[in-house]
Amino acid sequence: MNTDMLWLLALGAGGGLLHALDADHILAVSTVAAGGDASRRRVLRTALNWALGHGLSLALVTLSVLGFGLAIPEALSSVAELLVGVVLLAAGLSLLRAGWRGEVAVSLHRHRGLPAHVHLHGRDHIGAQGARGLVDHRPVLIGIIHGIAGSAPLLALLPLVIQAQFMLAGLYILLFTLCVALAMCAFGGLLGVLVSGILRRSRRAFDTMRALLGLYALGFGAFWLHQAL
Repeated sequence: MNTDMLWLLALGAGGGLLHALDADHILAVSTVAAGGDASRRRVLRTALNWALGHGLSLALVTLSVLGFGLAIPEALSSVAELLVGVVLLAAGLSLLRAGWRGEVAVSLHRHRGLPAHVHLHGRDHIGAQGARGLVDHRPVLIGIIHGIAGSAPLLALLPLVIQAQFMLAGLYILLFTLCVALAMCAFGGLLGVLVSGILRRSRRAFDTMRALLGLYALGFGAFWLHQAL
């Protein structure tokens, strides 16, 4: 593998790390994670599920382009861009609504030999053992939307990669997708630690943070829709 190929792969890895930290990605994952049980494990799981959806959509888009020679309809990308704004608006409204109705309760758990840790639970979660089995698919769906909306810049670089080698193009996409997942999971872990730390100190501080996050999501979502229309 020559130096040019290594540079292309490094570009894919670095692009994935930066792409995961786009403002709309961070805001969407943060609002979904803060809307329910905001334990460190759940926040990390939310980030991982978002990365799964994002990677799945990129893989399908890439397969259709490289494997079948299909062009991605411009209308599909435009619709995905609009849906990103809608998702941000819905997430912001959901946070503000949950805070206003007091739909989240704080519980402090202690285990022998381990430090105390905080969990947030929905109002219907407390005392409902069956709710633990429910799976939240929103992060995966949001990741799919983000993947489709953000596929254009990635695909614009593919011709340069394909000229070198077809297998290299696949490796380029794989590195990009894996680095997106790694960066988002790292962010999710840090966010979980931050939220848990705030909750240990003050419920009011958490409520304030959540309200500000909801307002910011509303404002950013409105701006995003204005730019997309």
